[in-house]
Amino acid sequence: MIEELHQIGDIVRDRYSIIAVLGQGGMATTYAAIDQLSNQSVAMKVLSLHQASQWKVIELFEREAKVLASLDHPQIPKYLDYFHIDLDSDRRFYLVQELIEGESLAAIAQQGERMTEAEVKEIATQILTVLCYLHELSPPVVHRDIKPQNLIRRPNGTIALVDFGAVQDAYRHTISGGSTFVGTYGYMAPEQFRGQATCASDLYGLGATLLFLLTQRLPSELPQNRMKIDVRACTNVSSAFADWLANMVEPATEDRFNSARIALEALEGRGTNYQLVNNYIASLKASGEVEKAQKLKPLDTRIHYERTSDRLTFKIPSLGFRPLTLFFGGLAILIYWGLDKFILPYLNTLGLISQIPLGFAAFVVGMMFLMCALLFGYALIGNILIEVNRQTFEIAWYLWGIRVGRERGYNSEITRIGIVDTVSKNGQKSTHYSIWRGEKQHSFDSILMEKEEMDWILGEILSFLSQ
Repeated sequence: MIEELHQIGDIVRDRYSIIAVLGQGGMATTYAAIDQLSNQSVAMKVLSLHQASQWKVIELFEREAKVLASLDHPQIPKYLDYFHIDLDSDRRFYLVQELIEGESLAAIAQQGERMTEAEVKEIATQILTVLCYLHELSPPVVHRDIKPQNLIRRPNGTIALVDFGAVQDAYRHTISGGSTFVGTYGYMAPEQFRGQATCASDLYGLGATLLFLLTQRLPSELPQNRMKIDVRACTNVSSAFADWLANMVEPATEDRFNSARIALEALEGRGTNYQLVNNYIASLKASGEVEKAQKLKPLDTRIHYERTSDRLTFKIPSLGFRPLTLFFGGLAILIYWGLDKFILPYLNTLGLISQIPLGFAAFVVGMMFLMCALLFGYALIGNILIEVNRQTFEIAWYLWGIRVGRERGYNSEITRIGIVDTVSKNGQKSTHYSIWRGEKQHSFDSILMEKEEMDWILGEILSFLSQ
């Protein structure tokens, strides 16, 4: 039992007046308070360093504050303040956020209210909208603890997602060698027991929550068939909704919906055949294509590479003052010198008949100069970011740290990854390393990389997606 850190009526930091205890968890106590400066009702979460079982608890608490501060969605509590207070024998950490008025879905279920299919679908739609927002951030934010207790129904009927104490941003891991084992038994996806939470893990938690609302039974108590919850045996819903729920609680991540967006579209009847796993990605391992494409990391590469269980990142830096950069810069100067020396001085001195071809020549040479100048600038100050997670991929281009272009897509839409040789109208051949979504081609080849580096990146992307 956690020791009471504050009493009703306590005033914290000469500002927050405590009026009630909202709840106690394994690592913190949450109070309802009044902000005396704004007269606003707030929720104040308090963690004692003295009572914390390990430093990881502090790290999770600080991460919750950091992530909440970066979020802006009407169905997520607004971050208001974060601070700590030092006492003689303790340090206490405080996270102040918007107080969500209403009842948790767990409390509503305890009152004996069994929800209809239509009501459960409405809840699913609302939470999937929130998950689309979280999962489509860069990097994605994984809640990791979706359950009835963390879904609050406001008086106006909207559902809020609370308690980001288990949150994981995709760049961080909190125990040696992997992710923290965080979640609630019954609502946790199987991969969370291995410390490998992904965006699909949140879909499992939502699916298990919806089954609880329909049956008023804990997910762990529901009948199973071959290690999978038997949705039809425990619910009385339409066939289409039963299929949808069964997909949400698939034990294997690759059999679940590829993203919250696809799950939402399927629920609303706007998706394609969501029961089929992406054929291309599903067939990668069996095809032998991965083994053929995999290459060793080039020894002298300048590319920053990071790979975890749920994210693959390549940061390709600029060339700097290397021979190729100097070549483009020198060529641009030479072209401009020729333009200035042999074409521009004669444009106004020759007759009208001579000005037409000379003007055309000036335009062509000027475009050549512009192209070389742009290539020089790109080689000198440009860089590329390639990111792939379990739901999406992204290719972004930067100049001096400013993003000048970005292409993104869902992994479920990928139809091919590989190399293609093209021939332009003037007969010039070129090779592109690309990701295809149907007819849409996303190329990641660049003058900033050597061929062996692009071969290596291609192999790593195929290997990551095949896992």
